Amino acid sequence: MLDPGIEYQLGRSASCQIPIADPRISRTHARITRRDDAWRILDLGSKNGLQVGGQNCHEAELADGAWISIGGLLANFSLLSPAQLASDHRQAEARWGSTMDLSRRLEPAAGIERLLEQVLDAVLELADAQRGFVMLPDDQGLLAVRARVSRGTSDLASDPFPGSRSVVERALASRQSVVVCDAREDILLARRPSIESGAIRALVCLPLLIGEQLSGVIYLDSRVEGKVFTELDLEILETFGSHAALVLGVASVRDDLDELASLLPAEMARKPGADELVHRLQAALPAAASLPELEGSCA
Repeated sequence: MLDPGIEYQLGRSASCQIPIADPRISRTHARITRRDDAWRILDLGSKNGLQVGGQNCHEAELADGAWISIGGLLANFSLLSPAQLASDHRQAEARWGSTMDLSRRLEPAAGIERLLEQVLDAVLELADAQRGFVMLPDDQGLLAVRARVSRGTSDLASDPFPGSRSVVERALASRQSVVVCDAREDILLARRPSIESGAIRALVCLPLLIGEQLSGVIYLDSRVEGKVFTELDLEILETFGSHAALVLGVASVRDDLDELASLLPAEMARKPGADELVHRLQAALPAAASLPELEGSCA
């Protein structure tokens, strides 16, 4: 909600009333004000410019439903009545309820493969996207696609990962979600082969974090013209993603324990020596520290 009595600066600077952490945005990129009974936006000498309704401009009036490109980052300007705000609030509450319900359905006992299917089905539903991928580290610690889903497209088998690798790299480097609402207008992506050949319109990449440890990413995209991932979409996806990261982490540990336990009978029958179970336990368990002084102990 914008207050007509306030001038809003948009930019990367933390001093801006509307801070936007995006490399395409200048520190003080634009200003939105209410003047002469209309909302207006003014470019403040930004590097990557300003567009309203697809037209380059220095200053423009903002009509209801206007699309604004701020250095290539898209935003929609809407005038909402109190009734519309109340309706949006109810819809948002319903979506949050669905998100929590989908999170509660994730159970480590289902195993990694089944969980990956559930996670992708859930995020595609929550974001109304067409394609989804979950990438997890392989044995060498390199990210690899572990699960993929496509609705209405048939190109998943053509490439191990046909999405935008640069967006995944950006999410990994920043450990923050990356959202693009119109890849054709994004100055960092517009000419990328994956964007052009895949006709990608909107995309989002979510890093999966367990505390400070990066455990993988979820990537979603859509070819639908006009598709937008809203701020609410991102909040919902990030919340679900944080839950999914924890459940997948617990399931991974559980699978490792089950696999190690399955080696015990054969190893118990062998003579002592180097073996797979010993090596894996040495790698997984911390080394014992020196024995502490015990009260009343004998030398």
